[in-house]
Amino acid sequence: MKLAAHLSAGRTSNLDVLRLVLAGCVIVSHAWPLALGPGTPEPLEHLTGRSLGGWAVLLFFFLSGLLVTRSAERRTIAAFWQARAKRIFPGLGVALLTTLALACASGAVPTAEEAAVWGLRAFTLLSIEHQIPGAFAENPYPGTVNGPLWSLFHEVAAYGLCALLVLSGLTRHALAVAGLALAAGAATWWSGHFPGRIAVFVPLFYAFLLGMAVYRLRHRIEVRPALAAIAVLASVVLPGAWSTAAVCLAALAAALCLPQVKLHADYSYGLYIYGWPVAQFAIFMLPGTGPVALAILSLAATLPFAVLSWHLVEAPMTPRRRVQV
Repeated sequence: MKLAAHLSAGRTSNLDVLRLVLAGCVIVSHAWPLALGPGTPEPLEHLTGRSLGGWAVLLFFFLSGLLVTRSAERRTIAAFWQARAKRIFPGLGVALLTTLALACASGAVPTAEEAAVWGLRAFTLLSIEHQIPGAFAENPYPGTVNGPLWSLFHEVAAYGLCALLVLSGLTRHALAVAGLALAAGAATWWSGHFPGRIAVFVPLFYAFLLGMAVYRLRHRIEVRPALAAIAVLASVVLPGAWSTAAVCLAALAAALCLPQVKLHADYSYGLYIYGWPVAQFAIFMLPGTGPVALAILSLAATLPFAVLSWHLVEAPMTPRRRVQV
């Protein structure tokens, strides 16, 4: 069955499940440095050179490239950005207030000006300050109140480049999109030599471009269990950027080939933006908690925040639509 058929038939509910699993993987991965201190290797880091959370973020960008390209092609530029803003910023705003409250409960005493500056910098995504002085001061990872927010700047940047590519007409040409993905994949080999945020952005945008390329080639890609199996094997033996492509294809094929599980809510974003501060507060309340126990505890404790975020903030702003191809 072609990927386009899966998408047009509405067989995409497992992509929601996959995003939920990926958000959980980020929380699990962060339990190690939060419980044992900065620099502690996270799961998969020794084995693959990338942490479990790192792989999860790459897959998030891949899925965004796949799904956001469709949105950009079917909307006006104004409607596209309105939809993106509604999906990101209302939930983020409430999460920042909650993060600040948890930080203050742990001992932080920022002035009103300091709190306002921190919140404004985080909400605009331009210059996120992850630390609030005095927050979680006795924790193994002191001061840092919501580390994962760093990826949101890069996600919005990827949206912007996607919109430009759509406006330019390049996304109508499969070879052009595939060529851009190959160029970005080659650039990942030298990304360590790029300055600052560019070095971080290159591999993320490569994953995003892979998603864009897969969407453009959706009428040619045959989604079968064999594709997932071959991609998994390829991810083990292929180096660098090729391994990333194989993992992304394997995850997509597995999600679409497995029996579909229909979710009536999307808690993935809430898990992602609340996981770190909730885990920090759990360590504050229960000093000495080990990484495995913290992973389990923080998953359970973050879920109610994600549920409330979806039903009270995110869902009212983002009515769900059936996928059309």
